[in-house]
Amino acid sequence: MILTIALSASLAVTGSPAHVATKPVTFQGFTLQVPAQWHVKKEGVNLRVITGACSPQAAECKSFLLGGPQAVKYASEGGAYRPDQPYHPSSGVTECVPVKKYTSGQATRVRTSKAAFGTGQQAQFTEWKVSCDGSKLNVASYTQRVWYVKAKKVIVVDHWKTPGLGAILGKAVWG
Repeated sequence: MILTIALSASLAVTGSPAHVATKPVTFQGFTLQVPAQWHVKKEGVNLRVITGACSPQAAECKSFLLGGPQAVKYASEGGAYRPDQPYHPSSGVTECVPVKKYTSGQATRVRTSKAAFGTGQQAQFTEWKVSCDGSKLNVASYTQRVWYVKAKKVIVVDHWKTPGLGAILGKAVWG
């Protein structure tokens, strides 16, 4: 009886019987707390945080990229990142992220705003809608979300609308 009352009181205070287990991911002077089931993979000097399934039809696993100075330097067709352009580091044609048999095409900016990126840092947040295979209408599309912290030369690129990613980045700890 006492245990039931204590548990009920705990649920009333926290709203949840259990907290999501997290683990730290450290990159370029900041640390994020991400769900423990996510996996981190090095991609050259960058990190890819894999958040979900790897479909054979997709160009990449459900994930997001943590990029540093090199990713910023070569983020726009081999040139420096430009906030008025989507993240596209190669100068060639790229595969459509959710359906790799198509190519990525026209990108339309959906919104731009400032976003917290840990204590004392602001990111420029830009969301793009990218269509796939311009020769056919409404084949496929995806959303590219970019957080760019100019002062730290850090960029985060998400092609999967990763749930909670904005909140995770907002709680980054700079060290």
